[in-house]
Amino acid sequence: MTREQMPAPRGLSPLDERLSEPERRCAQRLRELRGRIGLSSEELAGRLSGDGLRVDRTRLSKFFNGREVPRRELAARLHELIAEQEGTCVSPEEVAATRALMYAAARARSPLQAREFELADAREDLDLHRAQTLREMDGLQQELRDERELRRNAEEALEHLTSRSREEVRGLTEQRDAALDRIAQLEDQIRQAGAVLRLREVYARTLDELTRATNAELELRERGGTGDLTGMCEAVSYLRDADQDEAADNLIEQVALGHPVRDVMALAREFRDRRRLHDGITVEYALACVRRPIDLFRWIADQDEPSGERSGLLTAMASSAPVGHLVRFHKACEEHGNAGLGIDLLRAMARNRRTVPENDDGDDDFWTTDLRNRLAGYLQAAAEAEQPAAVPDGPDGPMSGANA
Repeated sequence: MTREQMPAPRGLSPLDERLSEPERRCAQRLRELRGRIGLSSEELAGRLSGDGLRVDRTRLSKFFNGREVPRRELAARLHELIAEQEGTCVSPEEVAATRALMYAAARARSPLQAREFELADAREDLDLHRAQTLREMDGLQQELRDERELRRNAEEALEHLTSRSREEVRGLTEQRDAALDRIAQLEDQIRQAGAVLRLREVYARTLDELTRATNAELELRERGGTGDLTGMCEAVSYLRDADQDEAADNLIEQVALGHPVRDVMALAREFRDRRRLHDGITVEYALACVRRPIDLFRWIADQDEPSGERSGLLTAMASSAPVGHLVRFHKACEEHGNAGLGIDLLRAMARNRRTVPENDDGDDDFWTTDLRNRLAGYLQAAAEAEQPAAVPDGPDGPMSGANA
């Protein structure tokens, strides 16, 4: 009897012959895991749901029959349940094997879902390389400390030349010079490793943005969306009513990252029209935190006149956006000659008590320093405008002869 002819586990129908080989192997793997867990479909769906992941009996059946490929995080969740049932620890090798089968099935069935696996794998690989670089930097730092100690010892010994022979002096000098050379090499290696880490942080942020955008599209697809924001209010409302606030916030953040600002602001308007004011504000704050400042600048600058939406987005930026985003927005205002919008940003920052802290090393770029100085000037001018006008001494003043 071949594997395809073997009876299906209880409650599962035989696999469709039209499935591709990757889809068939993935479904068989999931069925094997289900058998090891030993829960009913309803119980398993309940245990798998949570932390933004939603699985019901219908979708679970589609996974086991090869008609859908689960999201990547489901692999780890399944193996956690297996470890719990079997009283063992989760095997990273088994999780990786399950994910590999799911990835192969996703490539055969859904390029969008395959993208999720590719980005996650790239992020894990990046984290591994980052950890390796940090370990290497620790080793270099320790070696640098050791070499500096050798240099200091050699220099201290050279200070007492009268008690040293010529050979000892030559040896100490060579030791000191070798330590100085090695120190220079180590310092250069540490600088290069630091640059690599900074570049990897940039790449990590890019991967995170792509992942959020991909997750937003997958969320829409799973809910029957067409790639636009149709039905997004219903999706978020569903999650709120199910007390899955974290999942709702994550979905809003993904939408804010993955769609044009005008469309996302229209979504905020739709939330408000439905009297879901909290979600309308959450959309604006998500935009402020995750979108490129230049995208927000273009949308705000294109508004014909001040409005509540324009003000709301500026308030969200001033209260929640990273300082670097505020600096970039300020730079855009200056580069495009939009002084009025620049003043609106300063006004919003002042209302929200935002500051522009100096870097620990004191090495700020021009636009960071410029925004800090502009904000200080604005605050000073506002404080002076609130002071009552001084009454001068003189003929008409309080100390004039007529009143003396």
